[in-house]
Amino acid sequence: MVAVGVAVCELVDLRGNITSDQTIPWRGLPVQERFSELAPAVVEADSRAAAFCQARFGAGRNHRIFLYLTVGTGIGSSLVLEGVPYTGARGSSGTLASSPLSTRCTECGAELGPVLEQIASGPGLVTHYNQLTAKRVEKAEQVLAAAAAGDRDAAQVVRTAGEALGATVGLMINMLDPEAVVVGGGLGMAGGLYWEGFIASTRGHIWSDTHRDLPIVTAAYGSDAGFVGAAALALRRYAAPP
Repeated sequence: MVAVGVAVCELVDLRGNITSDQTIPWRGLPVQERFSELAPAVVEADSRAAAFCQARFGAGRNHRIFLYLTVGTGIGSSLVLEGVPYTGARGSSGTLASSPLSTRCTECGAELGPVLEQIASGPGLVTHYNQLTAKRVEKAEQVLAAAAAGDRDAAQVVRTAGEALGATVGLMINMLDPEAVVVGGGLGMAGGLYWEGFIASTRGHIWSDTHRDLPIVTAAYGSDAGFVGAAALALRRYAAPP
């Protein structure tokens, strides 16, 4: 059996159409149809493809309901139910960190609109570190390394990012009641101060005692999870029944 599975870091509707253009200008183009000229094809959002990999082969395979989180250049999520990523009514599920968390400061009255992706993603770490110091970095790995080496500015940026992510994930746990949280992506699996801050913040924002010891684990397959999941989705759809 030959099939094509494509995972893209955009929103993808239930028919395989790309419905956003934040990183790849394919919105409105017949992407799935074009790939289907090569072989039967499936186009899926990268977070759901990676979540399917975890459900079928990885850290979520023994869980009936789990939350998959990917943290890297962007931040996305997917709720997995009985081994299948939840798509939502329009395929737009998983936009965890793109919209502002609008609030008003009770001290000065200023309207605040922090966007999680601008704080806790890889580019967010780079931007905030460069704002704090005369040193210039280009990659989140450099910020993480500086924090591990004792750079106080880097440590502040990394710790704040992990805590911000944990606050949002804690809220999602309260709402969704998963059996576990599986975390992937280059930054999500980096460990160190980011991971420590994320874990502590997540558990600090969990409300119910029934979630207190919820497993929070790193994903399997590393950066290949999206590729593996996309291929598995294509085979699931087009493989001939036994």
